[in-house]
Amino acid sequence: MILKALTILLLVATVLGGSAYFVYDLYYKDKKLDVIEQTAPPTPVPTPTPDQSIAAWENLKPNAAKDTIEARESIKNFITTFPDSARLSEATAALGRMNLVLFRDTAATPANTVYIVKKGDSLAKIASVTKNNVEQIYWINQLPNINLQIGQQLLIPALNTSAVVNREKSTLTVLNNGEFFKEYPLVSLTLTGASGKGDFETKVADRVARKGETRVAFGAKDYAETVRFVLLNPGGVSIHPAPTPAPDGTIPPNPTGIVLSLADFNDIFALLKTGTPLTIK
Repeated sequence: MILKALTILLLVATVLGGSAYFVYDLYYKDKKLDVIEQTAPPTPVPTPTPDQSIAAWENLKPNAAKDTIEARESIKNFITTFPDSARLSEATAALGRMNLVLFRDTAATPANTVYIVKKGDSLAKIASVTKNNVEQIYWINQLPNINLQIGQQLLIPALNTSAVVNREKSTLTVLNNGEFFKEYPLVSLTLTGASGKGDFETKVADRVARKGETRVAFGAKDYAETVRFVLLNPGGVSIHPAPTPAPDGTIPPNPTGIVLSLADFNDIFALLKTGTPLTIK
């Protein structure tokens, strides 16, 4: 009888002990953990590493406004050192402007040569003799017209260009001998078919100046009235200047293809000649 009573008491103690632990585990333990969490020091938030390129660019800004060989080298070094800088677009724009200015400086670009105009010369004849491009000679010398004077000095450019259109950045970048020359922002970009996806290799098939259905040669009296574009093949993509406002002030829609401002298109029309390779990526 006594043994039976002890057994019952042991069972009761076991049940009550289990219930007490359950209550402790469910309520008291959770509350205790809450107290620990509330009193524990907060996890420190790591301090972001300062962008060193910002200060470096601020120090370079006076150089970025200059067009000297030394200033250009400092900008090149910045781009190489900080390829992911938040100021990269500013640095790239400055480098492109410098390249364009210094390309017209024989001291900075000794590969370019100087031609002295002789009696009977014309831009077309000089281009043929120097195995160059009429528009490039006109463009690099910033001539007001095609009339030449005997003894006039003309810079003959040494260009070996290629180009890259970046869909994500909406830019057209010109390279000379494989090195960055200048980046141009696109006004619009509309690509279809194979040219609209992945890396697409094409090249300049033709550079067209047309009045109505008639092609007009560079230097002709009505050349300024032509519609110009650069045709790429394969892909059938064209490069166009942005349309000018109509007489009533309305602006026509942008053409399909690669569209730049008129000033930038004028550069591209001179820089890219027939056969120039172009990558769309």
